[in-house]
Amino acid sequence: MPTGIVVDVTPDPTPRGPSVACAEIRDSEAQRRLGLLPPGVLPTRAARWVADGVDDASVHELAEALTTTDDAREALLARAAADLGLGFASVREARAHHGQRVVESMTAASAPTDALGFSNGFTDTIEESVRDSIARLFKPRG
Repeated sequence: MPTGIVVDVTPDPTPRGPSVACAEIRDSEAQRRLGLLPPGVLPTRAARWVADGVDDASVHELAEALTTTDDAREALLARAAADLGLGFASVREARAHHGQRVVESMTAASAPTDALGFSNGFTDTIEESVRDSIARLFKPRG
């Protein structure tokens, strides 16, 4: 699913600091509000945020939420963002934040690689949507 923002969640144990983690939480919350959050990424991201020094019960719970559904994980993210004051008052505000981050990422030194990843992700999303539509239109007879 296209996100436009690349969040590095490598298992590097060196803490980056709570401010970096909070910026990533806000980015992830924007993605969640816009329906752009890739499935299954939140526990890994949250574990990194905890390692970076974020001390929030919802973030800790999210880091350990390997067996819950994506919907339950997204609810934990929403709660963490609200608790930490990183949420958005509206979808419009989330869209503006996300757009700003996309523009920033496209002007970074890694822009060519990021653009290719965004393009590939967008293509995958379109392909998945077309396959779902075809499956709904042409249900197997049996």
